[in-house]
Amino acid sequence: MDAPLETRNSELEGTGPVFSQALRSALGRVPVWLLVWAGGFILALAVAIPWYSWFDDLVTGRYKPGMVSGSLDAIFRQDHRAGFSALNNSTAQTASVLVFVAMMLGAFTAGGWLQVVLERTRGQSIRRFLFGGAQYFWRFLRVLILTLLVLLFIGWLVYDDPFKEGVLGRLLGVAKSDWGTLESLDSEATVVAIRAGQDAVYLLCFSLVMCWADYTRTRLALQGTHSAVWAGLTTFFTMLRHPIKSLRPLLALVIIETIALLLGSFLIDWLQADFVGPNSVAAITTAQVWVLGMVSQLVLMFRCVIRGARYHVTTLVSQSVVRPLSRPDPWRESIGGPGGPRYPLEEGDEYGVAL
Repeated sequence: MDAPLETRNSELEGTGPVFSQALRSALGRVPVWLLVWAGGFILALAVAIPWYSWFDDLVTGRYKPGMVSGSLDAIFRQDHRAGFSALNNSTAQTASVLVFVAMMLGAFTAGGWLQVVLERTRGQSIRRFLFGGAQYFWRFLRVLILTLLVLLFIGWLVYDDPFKEGVLGRLLGVAKSDWGTLESLDSEATVVAIRAGQDAVYLLCFSLVMCWADYTRTRLALQGTHSAVWAGLTTFFTMLRHPIKSLRPLLALVIIETIALLLGSFLIDWLQADFVGPNSVAAITTAQVWVLGMVSQLVLMFRCVIRGARYHVTTLVSQSVVRPLSRPDPWRESIGGPGGPRYPLEEGDEYGVAL
């Protein structure tokens, strides 16, 4: 069993709120979050390049420059529907594989972030990141599988038989034959409210499960254990005992991330304003296209920083509320000189010190 990381280093030091400490720490790990961003960027290129190549071959020499850069009208889509269909099918197959790879990459980067945060390295972040990703990969993969199972169970509760029988059938009195369409309800507003309520409940549960998964990974790294199920159970009860301390700094990071995403989306919309309209062909420049791409990638980079900050938060909180494991000392019942070999004492052995 690996030695728990909390025994190798003193507690992480810092001043100010937990989320601000975490954000400063993650921002300072420039090589790490650039590496994480590069991994996602490469996966995205695997999907984007076939589309770019197809459009490049299609529009070159057939359309005026910028004619289809703003939008694809119905005539364009109808003329090339066969190509769109083939490309969509190919992309769906590729994306299904890349989603699996992205999930594996997420389990790897989680171990890397925790290793870097807990080891407090200076100048060796990338090496320790890769080491941590490999060391904790299989444990965190089991946490990923456990998380997916929990989300499937919650989805079943919120959208399937329990909700239909408990809420639609008993509470609202909807006939079983109308559970799918809800046509027997009085107004469309009621239907919209029910669907929105389901989505809101699932979103809340999804967010809590993601927090629980991060704390579970952190507990595994801190204590050096291997059981994802046991770590998940103990983490669940720890979060129940300390809900505000566990969730408040993560909520602050979510708010910061949301603000960054909104600002990025407004800036992208402003940059794309010249892409649509009667003067779009003359207005679009290569510089605008590059700036548009850079803004989107900067937003994605900041999301990688936030991901690292989440693990710094879970580490700080876990170190203050999670009790260290009581491990037996294998050398306690042994004899031997300082710095030399030691020999375990068996039952019945007698040992004394003569002065």
